[in-house]
Amino acid sequence: MLLPIVALVGRPNVGKSTLFNRILGQRRAIVDELPGLTRDRHYAEGDWAGRNFLLVDTGGIDPQSSHPIQKQIIAQTTYALDEADVTLLMMDAREGVTPLDLEVANRVRRAGRPTLLIINKADTAKSEEALAEFYSLGVGEPMPVSALHGRGTGDLLDRVVALMPDAATATEEPGAVRIAVLGRPNVGKSSLVNRIVGAPRMVVDEVAGTTRDAVDTRIALDGKRYVIVDTAGLRRETRVNDPIEYYSVTRALRAVSRADLVLLVIDLNREPAKQDAHLAGLAFEHRKGLMVVFNKWDLVESPTDAREAIEEEFVRIYPFLSHVPRLYVSALTGKGTKQILPLCGKMYEKFARQIPTAELNTVVHDILNRVRPAASSSGGHVKFYYAAQTKTRPPTFALFVNNPRYIRDNYVRYLEKGLREHFGFEGVPIQLEWRRSR
Repeated sequence: MLLPIVALVGRPNVGKSTLFNRILGQRRAIVDELPGLTRDRHYAEGDWAGRNFLLVDTGGIDPQSSHPIQKQIIAQTTYALDEADVTLLMMDAREGVTPLDLEVANRVRRAGRPTLLIINKADTAKSEEALAEFYSLGVGEPMPVSALHGRGTGDLLDRVVALMPDAATATEEPGAVRIAVLGRPNVGKSSLVNRIVGAPRMVVDEVAGTTRDAVDTRIALDGKRYVIVDTAGLRRETRVNDPIEYYSVTRALRAVSRADLVLLVIDLNREPAKQDAHLAGLAFEHRKGLMVVFNKWDLVESPTDAREAIEEEFVRIYPFLSHVPRLYVSALTGKGTKQILPLCGKMYEKFARQIPTAELNTVVHDILNRVRPAASSSGGHVKFYYAAQTKTRPPTFALFVNNPRYIRDNYVRYLEKGLREHFGFEGVPIQLEWRRSR
């Protein structure tokens, strides 16, 4: 299911981050009285009335500011407006319409997206009396809310859901493995996709997807079908210094949400970056399989030494990716690229595997008997009864015990590692659900 994008925009200090947190029901954005605190876009998935959406919190727009960060904020906000399905234009009821509000409203109008005018800090019915002047902006009827106290936010979300486009799903192909290719700019994603598509003998077709500018490529190889979920829409922003903002996070999220597996492409000639971990985190957060592909292997002078050094450094920098399969390829020469799809096929088999209950319980008991769990901080000892697989894609296991509160985090990690090693879940997320047995 493709997530509609809802963008929060406005001048500094009108309460965008507070509303962002209110809608999500948690403190995801930093809130402070200092104007302009939110500099980059924050993204989180929200839901209302059975509809899921991607909420985007932007920095405050102030084109007149001399602060150099403002150029970045304006660029990010412009990009958010371009991606949005619904725009929430936010202003301050206490301050009324300011010249800067007019400037922001003009930018929103030019974007041409469905827009709701949100007047924040309308904490009481009396404060709504001052709403008349906001009609002069020409962007619709002003909606009074109090992001701090939650007043009016339910009605607001009803309006947001009504403006969202109809829920759209990507074109399904039963039995096909859907693969999203992610990576920083200029790591060779497009070249790698072209090489993958050109390697099999049969390219079935190319069908326009439901995301803007996207084309999903369908491939048949050795009796299996694959769909490369397009991320070509990821585009580099100019004059933006934050590396995470060099690409459209929204499109990356949409690609990941539509995929079964994620290929994270890393350029061997570039220093490791937080953005690589951020992209890997998107895959884990959405419970997708993950494979790391090191590209430009043709430029390495001593492959054996380089590989040993990279493996050691990679696990040190990204310990949470130690179980993820890693391939060394060259999109330019094609070296190693023929391994990608077959390995994806094997990963998907694990991703969708249903383990018989008897076999699962034998393995779990064996893992637990090797190392007995320590007592909890309250002195309680966990007693395990039985396990059952409740879902696939990803493999999800319910473990019935006397009291889930007795489980320590390090013991959960120990069990996950044991299951991963026994069943070959390399690169596949495992979900454990601890339940009290009665």
